Amino acid sequence: MDKLNSNQPLKFIGGKFMVFVPISLALVGLIYIALLNANIPEYWVVFLLPMIIIMPFVKNKKKYAEIIIDGFSSKVAMILVVAVMLAGISGTILNVSGLVKTLASYLVNLNLVGSKFVVATFILTGIVALSTGTSVGTIFVVSPILYPVGYLVGASPALLIGAIVSGGAFGDNLSPVSDTTIASATTQGMDIGGVVKSRLKYSIPTALITIILYTFIGKGGSPSSQINDYISNPEPLSLLFLLVPIIIIYLCIRQHHLVEALSYGILAGLIIGLLTNIITPGMIISVPEQFGAGGIILKGLQNSVPTIILVLILFAQINILKEGGGIEIIIEYMSKFVRGVKTAELSIVSLLISLNIITGLNTAAIIGTGEIANQMGEKYDISGYRRANLMDCAGTTLNYLIPYMVPVVVGSMMSSMYAPFEDAIKVSTIEVVTHQFYPWVMLAILIFSILTGYGRKFAFFSSID
Repeated sequence: MDKLNSNQPLKFIGGKFMVFVPISLALVGLIYIALLNANIPEYWVVFLLPMIIIMPFVKNKKKYAEIIIDGFSSKVAMILVVAVMLAGISGTILNVSGLVKTLASYLVNLNLVGSKFVVATFILTGIVALSTGTSVGTIFVVSPILYPVGYLVGASPALLIGAIVSGGAFGDNLSPVSDTTIASATTQGMDIGGVVKSRLKYSIPTALITIILYTFIGKGGSPSSQINDYISNPEPLSLLFLLVPIIIIYLCIRQHHLVEALSYGILAGLIIGLLTNIITPGMIISVPEQFGAGGIILKGLQNSVPTIILVLILFAQINILKEGGGIEIIIEYMSKFVRGVKTAELSIVSLLISLNIITGLNTAAIIGTGEIANQMGEKYDISGYRRANLMDCAGTTLNYLIPYMVPVVVGSMMSSMYAPFEDAIKVSTIEVVTHQFYPWVMLAILIFSILTGYGRKFAFFSSID
């Protein structure tokens, strides 16, 4: 009897549309906590609590429980968990290396002031985000150095913050260790290296146009006498840590497993740190007090925990929607407007952007859109690489162009926290939106790509996309 019941579709008291109640309650909660600028742990609550609330309305409660567990333990979820853990360690190694501060010092010495410093900031931030796989984390890492330095060499504060947020978006968009890249690739059953390689045709033109805009919009400047407070004592040996992202990216593009690529990147970072004495053995693993724990590895793991828990709960939510027939209902509704490949791609992009705007979470939107993108792709023979790129690139647009989105709020906050002096100009969230160009250009590239077919490959050719 149990076996028979386990094969029955999930049914609810109140009809089939009750399957949307958990995700709908979660979205209401997300809007509420977003208005309060909540931290990630609050997101755990608003995704988990609705799954508990709906339990009395489920007819087959054992089946419902199994669906939740299956969501938590799915292979795609586990790939994301391991990748986020290792990426967290890799990012922590780069943070303690002093790489950003050293690069900032060299930029000033090369007389890259005013608008030239803004361009250099976009490129440098993109490199850091490419290495760490996080846009918001990168904004936190580079802002304490690049913002006050840029301000004091005559760069426009709004363009400077815009370049930092745009650089974070660019690097995260292209990074093989980004949770969005991993989510978009794994949900579509594609390899990370192939997705990153095929994404170049979208990301590189967008970045080049962004650089041109930052070059010609802005003004020159000259260094202030206060600049030495921020760029003193550069560490040339820290430049060796650039090998960490180079190794990870190379191995991913060569289609090595992501876990292997991240592992070698971490090993390279630790070896470089030990050989240069920038990292000591005690910094890797430490016991600061009895029964205490610390060190780079632990800090990287701790930094990844909030995202890991969120990913697990999200996959449980999506599995409820899938097994309860919600995906079929959405596709049936969307199919009324889909008449071919273009409208199918437009539907994928529109759904992802809509979920992104509502949730404020890029990865959540990608995971939520993944199954629908899969089914649309199968129906219209759209390559898995193309679907993954449509989702990830779409997540790089309005996620950075709405004033309440986390990257925008953080960017504005950085201009206040790291102002070089008390009366320095603060950058509002509206100014952040209007002065970061990568997401705007990507939105235009995405629309152009769908309308013209630029970069489109069908499933038959997916292996060479």
